[in-house]
Amino acid sequence: MKKLIQGVLGYGVGSIFILMIVFSGVLALLLRFTNMEYQTLNQMALIAGISILAFGGMLAAYKGEQKGWLSGGMTGLIFVSAMVLFQVIFENQWVSLPQLSYFGGLLVAAWLGGMIGVNLPRRSAAKR
Repeated sequence: MKKLIQGVLGYGVGSIFILMIVFSGVLALLLRFTNMEYQTLNQMALIAGISILAFGGMLAAYKGEQKGWLSGGMTGLIFVSAMVLFQVIFENQWVSLPQLSYFGGLLVAAWLGGMIGVNLPRRSAAKR
């Protein structure tokens, strides 16, 4: 159980937040120094968000080494809960229906990433 929690909180959620911050900076630079359209920015952010959540769920399950669906689901749920909490606190707005479907997609991506991550081959300590 300790490995599961460490995988989810340490590796999964941590990597998601770091990658989201880095990709937000990349998108901000692209928006500032190119003439990228808003529609293209939305599509890139959607694809990046789903990919990053899938990677975070995969990493959490890989490091947790058990119950990939639970590791990925918990990772996605913690991240989505943090996003909803930030929106409610800082923007004084509840989640709209399009955002709810987006958050649902993020949860599914992390969940599936967890299922894949727990089944990834492990490196053995000593090769024979």
